[in-house]
Amino acid sequence: MLLAGTVCTVKSSKGENVLLGSSFTFSCIFKKQCTKLMFWNRTQIKYKQFHNSSEVSADVENLTAPGTFSCNCKEERSEPCGIDIKTGYPPDVPQNLTCVQKMKSGNVSCIWTTGKGTIINTTCQLRVKNGLHLAYESTMNSTGFCHSSFPIKNLMSQLIVSLNVSNSLGSKTSGPHTIILSNIVKPSNPEIVNVSCSARWCNLHTDNHSLDVVEIKYGAVNGTWNTLQINAKSRLNISSLQPYTMYEFQIRRKINQSVGLWSDWSQPKAEKTKEEAPDKVLDVWYLHEPKHPQSNSECFHIFWKELNISDAKGEILMYNISVRGQTGMRNPIITVPSSRNKRICCSHCSVSVSAINSVGQSPVKFIHLHFPGLVSGFLSHRPLNNHSVALSWHKPAIADTECVVHWYPVGNIEAIQWIRVVDSTAHITGLQPQECYEVAVTALRSTGPKMASIKGISTWQSAPEEGPVPNLFSKNSESLNVTWSEIPQRKRRGCLKKYTVYLMDKSKGDIHNFSVEHPNRQYVIRSLSPGQCYNLWVTAWTDAGEGPKGSDLPVCTPSDSERTLSLVILTGGAVLLACLMLLCLCQFTSVQKIFICCCQGLLPIIPDPANSKCAKTYTDDQSEIKFYLDQCTSSVNEDPDNVDVEEVPYPSICTYIKSFSQESSSSDATQVTRITDMTEDYISTHGAISGGEEEDEEEEETGFEFFPSMHSPFLEPLVLTGGKLTLDAVKIDCSEFLDRT
Repeated sequence: MLLAGTVCTVKSSKGENVLLGSSFTFSCIFKKQCTKLMFWNRTQIKYKQFHNSSEVSADVENLTAPGTFSCNCKEERSEPCGIDIKTGYPPDVPQNLTCVQKMKSGNVSCIWTTGKGTIINTTCQLRVKNGLHLAYESTMNSTGFCHSSFPIKNLMSQLIVSLNVSNSLGSKTSGPHTIILSNIVKPSNPEIVNVSCSARWCNLHTDNHSLDVVEIKYGAVNGTWNTLQINAKSRLNISSLQPYTMYEFQIRRKINQSVGLWSDWSQPKAEKTKEEAPDKVLDVWYLHEPKHPQSNSECFHIFWKELNISDAKGEILMYNISVRGQTGMRNPIITVPSSRNKRICCSHCSVSVSAINSVGQSPVKFIHLHFPGLVSGFLSHRPLNNHSVALSWHKPAIADTECVVHWYPVGNIEAIQWIRVVDSTAHITGLQPQECYEVAVTALRSTGPKMASIKGISTWQSAPEEGPVPNLFSKNSESLNVTWSEIPQRKRRGCLKKYTVYLMDKSKGDIHNFSVEHPNRQYVIRSLSPGQCYNLWVTAWTDAGEGPKGSDLPVCTPSDSERTLSLVILTGGAVLLACLMLLCLCQFTSVQKIFICCCQGLLPIIPDPANSKCAKTYTDDQSEIKFYLDQCTSSVNEDPDNVDVEEVPYPSICTYIKSFSQESSSSDATQVTRITDMTEDYISTHGAISGGEEEDEEEEETGFEFFPSMHSPFLEPLVLTGGKLTLDAVKIDCSEFLDRT
């Protein structure tokens, strides 16, 4: 662009467009005298001036980039003059002509190239020799392509065209070019209206058209594509597909095999094929669980691998596990797909596992559950890199027709993986560094499985990240029983080999250490001093070294006096607890009755008077046994006076008993109530006491007394008679007592 200022004019020896890398002269002619300035992209440059001339100029060499040249006067702030210089190339000979006739519009569109881009503006021209020699112009784009579109007559069968490309740096022409119209006819873009699929094939329904040649492009999503050409118009069938797979389909078409151009591809259409029943047997493995001492059955962990998409042939809805033991088939166990393991307890049994989708069930995998025979010392390993390990074993010792190699991270048996080999070597891949694995090889022999294992394989390890936390399990004056916590798996950084227990004497500062093999987490420290205080901590080891210590545990051993006091307290507590338990038991009625019976059994036995010698000899004589009871008060709440019982010889043969009341110091001692109401009862041969049942009933009604009172038969007026008793009656008579008073 040329900019004419108020103080000068500008010109270029080669115009505004120059060949890239060329040289030219830039000049400015000033209209008045002033201090002249010349600039290149606003940067002042030196110039040359002829004597007594108003023109200044600058020689530009090897220009490789466009820019702006300008001039101005130093004394005035006026509009400068300048020119924009563009660099580029002249066009090449037009080539690669391609023309297409759209079936719907009937127009012909042509496109061609001019080699490399010219950078500067370039004009494209297409001339059609049809009697009128019409020319159609366009502008070349930045990538060096020219495009032109024009109508044709229906009766035309061919075209003769010539091409021209030109810019300010040059011009090129090519042609004439003959174009057969039937060869450039291009059908319009087809459309897939609908797709219907079964498990193995799909039908494509397209829009209506009159063309017979169709090409289909199809493939699984994110998979490889296949092409297929068929002669059909509206219904296209594709077979040999995989069940339960998402496919994408595209089509294009042409007039026939030898004439015309292919149309553009249609928009993709996606559809999933239907499901089929799985036809592959599951890969099943199992591990034996150590037998519990109190259990008669053995327990196993059953594992199986998930079927891939092509083998599952659908969405797996569940897994069916059946157990057959000595007693027959059990009820099947159903598990959901998220779980691929099951714990089963049985003896001399086998299991079958199958996968189920919405259509059917996979073939059943049978496996007999055996406790494998253990083989030691025949399995070796070496790390290959941080993610793989090479295993090898002696062929005569363990190898057979098939071996199963399984491995899993320590403490995470559900992450088990396994492979099947028939050689004596195997490579385990996909391991994680600083992770500890358990690895085993099982030979599937006809006589029973044999297994060799290695506990603790790590591709790369370092010292543990943290230490165990100790706890005091028990202590006495001379020993400490210490336990400690597990280190989390992510903090172990490899396979633990041992623990070290440190014990520091606080008074002396001495540190003793004790080594404990992993996985033991308990240790008893002996030969300690009573009443001494210590500081204890624990560290863990891998093959790479010792980790940091866990938290400190301050602990003191008890002194001898503290030990004695502890024994006294424990003994007293035990006695108190026993008393409380006895007291609680006595609140039950059944316990009360047992206790009362025991107490009554301790009372002295009263002999039956009917068995006395006197009663047997003089059966016809009657004797009286008089009891005198001084009742000095009518209150039932006061205790009665003491009674002396004296045996006096009976005048004839037997004796009788007199009861004398002691003189009371009470003021009411002279008041005596004669007992005139004589109660006569008979004592049976077995010595039953009348009124006992009534007393028992009364006790039950009035409630429970912890220490029941023992009633004496002499405190109540009784007349003993009947049975073998020859004494006629036992009567209470206070007359003699009143006579004495």
